[in-house]
Amino acid sequence: MDCTLFLVSGMDKEVLKRTIYDIVSDTVEDKVTSYEGFSRLSCKYFTFDIETEDIIDVSFIREEYKMEINVEIGIQLFGKLFEAGLEVLFRIFGNILCAFNPDLVFVENGTDQIFRKEDTTVIINTKLDQYQRKYLSSYLITLLRYPYIFKELPN
Repeated sequence: MDCTLFLVSGMDKEVLKRTIYDIVSDTVEDKVTSYEGFSRLSCKYFTFDIETEDIIDVSFIREEYKMEINVEIGIQLFGKLFEAGLEVLFRIFGNILCAFNPDLVFVENGTDQIFRKEDTTVIINTKLDQYQRKYLSSYLITLLRYPYIFKELPN
């Protein structure tokens, strides 16, 4: 599964990358390898590509999601450990929310909003395909550790 986490962050870019690396390392509880100054993280569940400089079509993305997005994390979740990896991924999202509380959008297939966090609330999209509804369980949502509501989001 290929997905993207877009963030709005006021943190220094290098501090942000290091913070995300620390969160991923603490959450995965297994070896996490970093490349290119923490711009790429890899473990047995997924790879993270963290982009803070050259986000492709950033103006379009900002307009599309109505947020001043300045960080893009491309995520490739490995199929053979999909379910376990998805759980770890949502734990990481929850830890990111607790650590520095960014507004964010999690998308699949390039534009399908799965959820977003604005101000003090996570909004879970009710307009999901059958595959997305199957994997986005109540359990995964609780791993975000943040108040949430259900609402149809544009895709």
